[in-house]
Amino acid sequence: MTDSMRPVERQQVVAGDLGRYLREALPGDPGIDAVGCAGGTVVDQLRRCLERGDLTGRPHVRLRVVVPDFTQPLDGPRGVNGEGGAEDDEGLRRELLREAVGLAHDMAALDRRLHGGRRARLDVEFRVLHLTPVVTFCLIDRSQLFDGTRARGEGEAAPLPSPAAGRDAVLTRWHVDAGAAARERIRARGLLFDALWSVARPLTRTG
Repeated sequence: MTDSMRPVERQQVVAGDLGRYLREALPGDPGIDAVGCAGGTVVDQLRRCLERGDLTGRPHVRLRVVVPDFTQPLDGPRGVNGEGGAEDDEGLRRELLREAVGLAHDMAALDRRLHGGRRARLDVEFRVLHLTPVVTFCLIDRSQLFDGTRARGEGEAAPLPSPAAGRDAVLTRWHVDAGAAARERIRARGLLFDALWSVARPLTRTG
């Protein structure tokens, strides 16, 4: 690959543009692994790709999503109380749990429609784990990483975002062909996802 064709080591992309990269990956029957607050950013973009009228080739997509266990108080990102301090926001946790359960249900329904119309195959599984929602990223075929993890100062608690916040997030995109630093970043995130997935439990309607 010539230098002019090589992807840049990292680039900033808006989460709403993630669909472009998912659409480009569809012909290769992609495996998509994501960790997020509820999974909405990835699910929304993938759903739009699969519902397009010009979808061809009957792609087979495998989507795995890890979300926080919102039935438990969070150790990391939390709400902000009236005095500006961080506190656990049980109401917001319930809202995010409802969103995650709804997304899993919607994707199962989409799979039935796509499979019935012989348009695509969609294998989706959501799992939950007691972790901080600040860790957010999406891997496509372990060749592209979209990293939304925010840096925090030591001891600083970031507020838990609303369900719609992730759609406007700015992600850092890494491509495996961009060089050693990008390959190592993708490898590390892949190992992290595998570790989280191995100990997470299936998402249920009650969390």
